[in-house]
Amino acid sequence: MHLCDCRNVASFSDGPVGTSKGTPYFYLSKMDPTPNDIESDPRCSLSLSEAPLGSCGGVDTENPTCARLTLSGKMQEVTDTQELDFASQALFSKHPEMPDWPKGHKWVFYKLEIADIFLIDYYGGAKPITVDEYYRGSVKAAVAR
Repeated sequence: MHLCDCRNVASFSDGPVGTSKGTPYFYLSKMDPTPNDIESDPRCSLSLSEAPLGSCGGVDTENPTCARLTLSGKMQEVTDTQELDFASQALFSKHPEMPDWPKGHKWVFYKLEIADIFLIDYYGGAKPITVDEYYRGSVKAAVAR
């Protein structure tokens, strides 16, 4: 995946329903080239569009009024036991087929350590949102600037 290379699509979750924390978690197979790419260069980006929500009012997804969020940082393998529990709950609660994926495919949990945020939600360029504002849930205040 090197997500920023647009080479791969991956399911993610930032927490079980109702307890999202903002950090994107991924469940990736060592049989896929993505973990190898991450080992050689962990820098990645995750881009999300408002378009799948159906709330863009019929405009093209490239129209600045159809919001786009890009989270950039470094992908890291999750190794802490407590965080592994959270990552598995986060992913398996939103993607219930994941626990049944073939065990021989060497699945590993990863997370994106966010370093930069890029948000377009209207004309006039990207909105400055800090990582701290993102995790505090203060994005509305940042967007209003």
